[in-house]
Amino acid sequence: MSTIVNDLFALQQILARGDSAPAAKMALIQPLRERVPPAILAHFLRSLACGRRGVSLVRHGVCSECHIRVARATIHSLARPTDLHLCESCGAFLMLAPEEMPEAVPAPTPLAPAGPRRRGRPATLVVA
Repeated sequence: MSTIVNDLFALQQILARGDSAPAAKMALIQPLRERVPPAILAHFLRSLACGRRGVSLVRHGVCSECHIRVARATIHSLARPTDLHLCESCGAFLMLAPEEMPEAVPAPTPLAPAGPRRRGRPATLVVA
């Protein structure tokens, strides 16, 4: 899923630049549009048509489009890009800023099996 967001971000960067010729832009845009599923592309283009960004970077836990704090759980899941995430406030696709990407996400270590547990009180010896 991170490749889809990366493609959308690259598409957004190309569309934001107004210096190149339309034919040259279309040569760059067309391969990116083909790699993105139609429903996701439609949401992205709707955001651009309304004057907003389709992809927003998350820096210091804040969406760069609407400047609202993003939930911590969402930020952690952005570090492991397996799903697409939308900002709950502005609706932009979220992407973790490159400088905030963790170097390596450590794999969870398996826990050692616990020994048998005793239940109840230990037996006491009664001397008469």
